[in-house]
Amino acid sequence: MPAIMFGLCTGAPACTARAPHVWHRMVGLGTLLIALSLAQSSFAQKLYPYEPLMMDPYSTIYVNDGSCSAGKVLKVQGAPRNHRRKKSCVPMSDLQGVPRTGTVK
Repeated sequence: MPAIMFGLCTGAPACTARAPHVWHRMVGLGTLLIALSLAQSSFAQKLYPYEPLMMDPYSTIYVNDGSCSAGKVLKVQGAPRNHRRKKSCVPMSDLQGVPRTGTVK
């Protein structure tokens, strides 16, 4: 039975016919894993108990520190150097699926 070792084929007809199929599966699986890892991180948002001192420019976080009225949270958008952060109160209903951190369970 021919074996594929380190991506090289021994020259047997069964080995050369099977090699493209194996590589096609590996590339497909790699593409799927990369797409899932990117999608998972982009959908993740946290609800912080306080506003952090440092933020990445143009990133958005949600803060529940009591500065907004009942049922609302503070939306903070990071800004580049020498610019102020944009802050606004948004309804909590807009944040469905946001995991809450810093809360007692």
